[in-house]
Amino acid sequence: MLEDDEDGFVDDPSEGERFKSARNGDNYLCPFQCDLCQFRNLYLRDPLGSVEDEKMMCYIRRAVLDGFWGRASGTVSGNLGQLRGFHKIACEDFGLMEALPEMGPFPLMDTFGIGSALVMLKRSMMPGKYGDHIQYDTLRKYRSAFSNVWGASVHTMQESVMARATTKLYVTSCPTNGLWFERFMSGVHSRMGDDHRPDTAISSFVMKKMLQYAEADWHGSVDVIERRFLVRAGLFLVLAFLGALRGEEVPRLVRKEFIKLNKTSMREGRQPHLVITLYGRFKNESNVARCHVMNVVCQTRSGIRGDLWVARAIETEDDSKNKFLFSDDNGKRERGGVYEEYMFTLLERVQVQHPEHIPAGLEVRAAYGLPRSCRRGANSKAQNAPNTDCEEKDINWNNRWRAIERAKTKRATMNMLQLYTDTRLTLTADLKFSSCRGEEVVQGWLVCGLRVA
Repeated sequence: MLEDDEDGFVDDPSEGERFKSARNGDNYLCPFQCDLCQFRNLYLRDPLGSVEDEKMMCYIRRAVLDGFWGRASGTVSGNLGQLRGFHKIACEDFGLMEALPEMGPFPLMDTFGIGSALVMLKRSMMPGKYGDHIQYDTLRKYRSAFSNVWGASVHTMQESVMARATTKLYVTSCPTNGLWFERFMSGVHSRMGDDHRPDTAISSFVMKKMLQYAEADWHGSVDVIERRFLVRAGLFLVLAFLGALRGEEVPRLVRKEFIKLNKTSMREGRQPHLVITLYGRFKNESNVARCHVMNVVCQTRSGIRGDLWVARAIETEDDSKNKFLFSDDNGKRERGGVYEEYMFTLLERVQVQHPEHIPAGLEVRAAYGLPRSCRRGANSKAQNAPNTDCEEKDINWNNRWRAIERAKTKRATMNMLQLYTDTRLTLTADLKFSSCRGEEVVQGWLVCGLRVA
């Protein structure tokens, strides 16, 4: 019988019994050794009945069950049924009583990777950002870390490499890459599940109001340091929104070229625009870091004024000697998180004044985030725009530099001025994304799994 919980979601009582016991036929899909054998493999002795040994036996039982639950119940029962049919024909028709392979014994050593599995189970119970335990995506990094160390260890000297043309395959005996560990990771993932909470998108209206509040703060401040922070915060938000940039990408803004190119582009008679100068992540064959240039409009159709914040940043940062515009007092590039707290305060002010755009029951600090909110808002605006204003190809065109970085493609090395000269030929296409108008929906909220009235 299915019952509704207090939130109205359907709860299946049978779900609570999953992962607590093995199923008939599990050992035919996953390598199996009992708890005692696994204990002996790890410690080369029998349990002594101590509290610590009992604790280890519990961890081992959990690991064994997770290995079994790496396959669905239907798969297990179906495979068992096929094996019964196979065995019947082999015995009755051909007299092959041992047609199936031997299931053991295994050597007295940890060939499964059970030791690494116990460490990961302990890690999985540690507190996470969103709940009582960490997420699976965080946990699986331990497996990668162990595999990397194995590849750097003496064991690598005993392994083989198969190569053909430019393709290479490595034959490894790393236990965390074995079949049992693969089943174990799949079972752990099924048991833990995922709690994915993407940052809520910031709409054009909300961004416009945030910048208006930031401007009021800037006009009301007389402290030089505070005014500089407010200029940077406003510039950060407006560039992230206009360029659909992630929070970690905006601090790559190169100060000198940004100021130099915008002094010219903002006075462009035919098409005034803003230039975002980014410093790339990867290096090419000449060991010269890549630069990227993005063109966006000075003002959107919804009234977001990027040119105001760029002009203030030019005035504030023109005399700086730092390589990156977003740098601390020591010249080190800042992280985007420096401005996240201020973004939250702006969002909370919008929430109070305009609950039709940010519902009063929404937890702003849980729903929004600097890493993705601006980017998701910009892309949503473009996707909601009429096709005559912005199409899918225009969104992909605006984000093309990120695809180039990921692909690490070869291309000529050019400085910022050369890149900007190159992009002037495609200026109309560049500005199409940031200038489009989106039809925003302000009702029917379901954010981050939270139901908001």
